[in-house]
Amino acid sequence: MLKSLKKYLKDDDYSINVWDKFININNFNEIIILENNKAVISLNNKKVTIIGDNISINKLLDNELLLSGDFYSINLGDLNV
Repeated sequence: MLKSLKKYLKDDDYSINVWDKFININNFNEIIILENNKAVISLNNKKVTIIGDNISINKLLDNELLLSGDFYSINLGDLNV
């Protein structure tokens, strides 16, 4: 039970939630690229590449990012590729 509580309090896994005009990323490491039509975000050993129009930051916290825009594609890949 202690292990479950510790995992709940210190969750190192990332999560990506996608809605029509928003993308929420939890436990990200760094914003590598943020342009009007492209965003690249690093996660633990992965990166997520987002392509769209009018991409902007709606909320930015220590480990949470909320992007808004018109999204066309989301690609999850290795960080070093």
